[in-house]
Amino acid sequence: MDENGLHEQLRSLRTERVGDKDALHKPLLLLWLFGRYLDERSPTTSFEAAEDPLNHLIDRFSLRKVPASQPFWELERTLWTPTTEVGSPIAETPRSAKWLRDNGAQGSLRDEVVNVLDEPRGIFTAADVLYEYFAPSVVDALRSAVRLVPPVFLRTAALKREAPTATTKLPQTPRAKGREVSIEFERSVRNAVFEWLEDLSAQNGGPIPFAQMTNFIFEGTRIPILNPQSGIHKPAKLGSALSIKTVYRRPTEERPYEDEVDGSGRILRYKYRGEDPLHSDNVALRNAMERKLPLFWLKGVDPNANYEAHFPLWLVAERPEQHLFEVSFEGPPKD
Repeated sequence: MDENGLHEQLRSLRTERVGDKDALHKPLLLLWLFGRYLDERSPTTSFEAAEDPLNHLIDRFSLRKVPASQPFWELERTLWTPTTEVGSPIAETPRSAKWLRDNGAQGSLRDEVVNVLDEPRGIFTAADVLYEYFAPSVVDALRSAVRLVPPVFLRTAALKREAPTATTKLPQTPRAKGREVSIEFERSVRNAVFEWLEDLSAQNGGPIPFAQMTNFIFEGTRIPILNPQSGIHKPAKLGSALSIKTVYRRPTEERPYEDEVDGSGRILRYKYRGEDPLHSDNVALRNAMERKLPLFWLKGVDPNANYEAHFPLWLVAERPEQHLFEVSFEGPPKD
């Protein structure tokens, strides 16, 4: 399947219409899956994880209300494969939410779909096709709700259903860019962030709601200190990564990135973004390690987007063969 083939399938979803109300549950499931894939690089999800966020999306953006169970078993099998906990295929016949939960239902975007999403701009152009099902007035809100707001360099006319051309070149992140930011500025920002997080943690009695961490101001300028679409974040004003994040997963739910603390409790093994050591996120972490700059780690503690903030932490080693960095709670690497 190529990009045009995927777009044709997305435009041909079997949707239901009762009177003047469209049931848009299939486009909403796909948009949620695309946003999740962009965030976590996992094409697979359980019904347990999808049910609540999908119900919220349906309540907000679909004129006709249906339960989240319906798109889960009904979505076209050319795009999506739902199975029970033991791997048995789920037929395209009605299944209740209780049945899906009781049978440990999970689903995965097909490999040929993922291959298109992994192309430059692929996930955003596919999402743009799905936005055609919705009124233009709600598209911006929907983009934010499914966490598919494109990077600045993609917010151009090219995203309005135009396929990328062979001559299209995406901006590259220069590896040496981090050196252009003074280490004094980097440290000042980080110290201010840590004090601010400490205050937020005290105000909340521990874990901090994600939404409260989006408005950090430094010397009169807002600096985004984390990215809802990525586990690794380097603010544009800094030259090195500032934060890492591990999202909450229920005990029975598979985690796409196995970030873990070692037996001593002093070293966190934090996975690369993907497997490319020169991915800009991994370069940003390497810059922080080489400059001995501290970071903070957000650890998700519940499905309501509450996070424990751990800081300061230092990157002390890189393990390319395992696609991870080691992060210490005790101090920067020694010379």
